[in-house]
Amino acid sequence: AEAEAPKSTWEPVLYKIVRRPRNENSAAVEASGAATKAKNIALFLASPFIGLAYVAAMPFVAAGMLAYFAGKAVFARFPLVKHLSMMVAAPFIGLTMIVVAPIVGAGALGYYGTKALLKK
Repeated sequence: AEAEAPKSTWEPVLYKIVRRPRNENSAAVEASGAATKAKNIALFLASPFIGLAYVAAMPFVAAGMLAYFAGKAVFARFPLVKHLSMMVAAPFIGLTMIVVAPIVGAGALGYYGTKALLKK
C-alpha cells in the first residue's frame, strides 16, 4: 500500500514509484560504435588545446567586457558621445560587412549545397 501523499502540487511526485527503463528499450542508451569511440579519443586529445584557447582568449574577453561596460556608463551619462561614436564607427562596420558578407555567403552556399547533394 502506498503512503498517503500530502495535498500540495509537487509532493505527490515524490511518492510515486518510478521504474527504470530496460536497456534494450531505452532511448538513452548510447550507441557504442567505432565512430563514438573515435570521437571520444579525438575530444580527449583536443581538450588541452581547447583549454589553451580559452586561456589565450581570456584577456581579450576581459578587455572587451571592460570596454563594453565603460562605454555603456559613458553613453548613459553623455548621450552626445554615443551618437558621435556611432558616426565614427559606421564606416568601419560597413567596410567589415562588405568584406565578410561574401565569405559567409559562400560558406553558407557550400554548406547547404553539399547537404543537398548528399541527401540525394
